[in-house]
Amino acid sequence: GGLHIRWPDPWLEQEERLHDWKMPAVAAFARANAIDRVVIDSPKPRLVIVTTGKSYLDVRQALDDLGIDAELARDLGIRVYKVGMPWPLEREGAREACAGAERVLVVEEKRSLIEWQLKDILYDLAGDRRPVVEGKEDADGRKLFRINGELHANEVALAIADRVLAFADVERVKARRALIQQRIEAGAEKKPSEFQRTPYFCSGCPHNTSTRVPEGSRAVAGIGCHFMAAWMPERKTETFTQMGGEGTSWIGQAPFTETPHVFANLGDGTYNHS
Repeated sequence: GGLHIRWPDPWLEQEERLHDWKMPAVAAFARANAIDRVVIDSPKPRLVIVTTGKSYLDVRQALDDLGIDAELARDLGIRVYKVGMPWPLEREGAREACAGAERVLVVEEKRSLIEWQLKDILYDLAGDRRPVVEGKEDADGRKLFRINGELHANEVALAIADRVLAFADVERVKARRALIQQRIEAGAEKKPSEFQRTPYFCSGCPHNTSTRVPEGSRAVAGIGCHFMAAWMPERKTETFTQMGGEGTSWIGQAPFTETPHVFANLGDGTYNHS
């Protein structure tokens, strides 16, 4: 009957189609079209770096900074597996890329999405073919890559260098690692500029008018340019919410205040969805 939604479409049939047919089709499509692929290879990989999106660029920058080109990576046993579809992670390609390596380093920004899928995929491999998988934590449970904020190529370079130097004494990598460490420490000593410029509405922006509330009133902020009103005390605008949730902060406030009414800044997308 095909993979797609149709009408009428009972919920239980949708659920069955999703899990029994659509998800396997997604995996088959990803594999057939090489959406996830090895971009740097080694015939006997010891360290496999699995990465995606912006973090892939950080990995390539880190390798450049460490002086590791494709030829040296091949000799050292480094393989880089670039994931084009983080979820659901295509199982066969991921297993082929990682099985038999000593260690897998997952480099991804924010929370771990690939890492836990990869651990599930590799879990039932025989002991000598199941690598140690590291990402947000190292093999000893210590923090490795941060979940909050931005992941920087310097941090990625240190993590790669430490794992390479654990099985190969490469002077070039050792020297480059020391330089990167110095660069990080020098950057930490720099004081931020005392000049701070708060973002403001562009000239002629309609939000600059629509976020002004009547005297004695206040507003709750949402997602979009109009959120900048929260940085302007005279606009009497507070809180923020997820996209599509504009105004819901008032639902929690309303029972606990004598204020009968507030204004809610509503994004165009939320307005249309509503």
